[in-house]
Amino acid sequence: MRFLSDEAFRLYVSAVCWSAENLADGVITPGELRHVVDTRAPRRLAEELVAAKLFEELPGVGWRIHDYHD
Repeated sequence: MRFLSDEAFRLYVSAVCWSAENLADGVITPGELRHVVDTRAPRRLAEELVAAKLFEELPGVGWRIHDYHD
């Protein structure tokens, strides 16, 4: 994870914690993304995590944390 920006790393860790707390099974919708991390560009950060293969894009739904249940 050293290749991630600091903000993307923070989103990833926050997403794992948020998903566990909210029983979301690793799925985060676009509307929930702002609640997960307070930043100006949460979608850009989510795309950075998709490129790093840490998030999977779910068309029409949002994102899933890769290997969330592993």
